[in-house]
Amino acid sequence: MTAQIIAGSVFFGLAGLMVLLAVRHFKCRGYCFNNAYIWASGEEREKEDFTPYYRQSGVVFLMIALLSVLEGLYIILAFRPIIFGQIVTVEAMAFYAVSSTVRIGKVKKNKEQNNNTAE
Repeated sequence: MTAQIIAGSVFFGLAGLMVLLAVRHFKCRGYCFNNAYIWASGEEREKEDFTPYYRQSGVVFLMIALLSVLEGLYIILAFRPIIFGQIVTVEAMAFYAVSSTVRIGKVKKNKEQNNNTAE
């Protein structure tokens, strides 16, 4: 039982770290853990607005925090229905990541088209 409590506590600590990262991303502070930011050149990082990418990463970090809490509860309580909550959370995270990436891409493309027609 002690090992389960320790393992659960590790997952709760991980959840706390993920919430901290999510809050920093919602405030657009610190390094943005998003491929669009990671692969952007230094010039692009200064020129482009990365607010949607910060928001996207913040939401994903919150979902990872939820997964960590659910896993910690599952380890401590051994209550099988928690697994279904984890599955739903993973599916929602995958759906959100893909749909928000498509939405950000469309908005970015529309802005580029509007800038080109204005010139």
